[in-house]
Amino acid sequence: MKQAGIPQILENTKEDFFSKIISTLRECADICYNRIEEIPSLTCPKKPEGSMFVMVKLNLSMLEDINDDVDFCLKLAKEESVIILPGIVGDLLCETNKQRMNDAGRAVELKNWLRVTFAIEPSLLQEGLARVKAFCQRHAKKQ
Repeated sequence: MKQAGIPQILENTKEDFFSKIISTLRECADICYNRIEEIPSLTCPKKPEGSMFVMVKLNLSMLEDINDDVDFCLKLAKEESVIILPGIVGDLLCETNKQRMNDAGRAVELKNWLRVTFAIEPSLLQEGLARVKAFCQRHAKKQ
């Protein structure tokens, strides 16, 4: 799509389309925040407002056989087919593609944090977060 067509697309798109998208994002933000709060090894310090993702703190002291955020994300993808971005991804990208990172600015770079995107159909988000919860329960340290 060419950028010149964007103003016309925006002008011809009905207001209810934008209202529905905003409503769905609010619903998904609530689902994401509430479901993450149910998982003891994850902490969401602030409910998302005006974004399509949330940063989540990973408490490694509550998990067995998870070394860091990258390890968590790799094992989660392999075991549950759920993709979450590790917070340290900025360092990984910088090492492999320094020029692009310099041009685009620094990425997240938060060790043992996770970036959870919730711009998805609410039912799929519910399912994905249920899988994250099951993964965390399976890897929880035994009391």
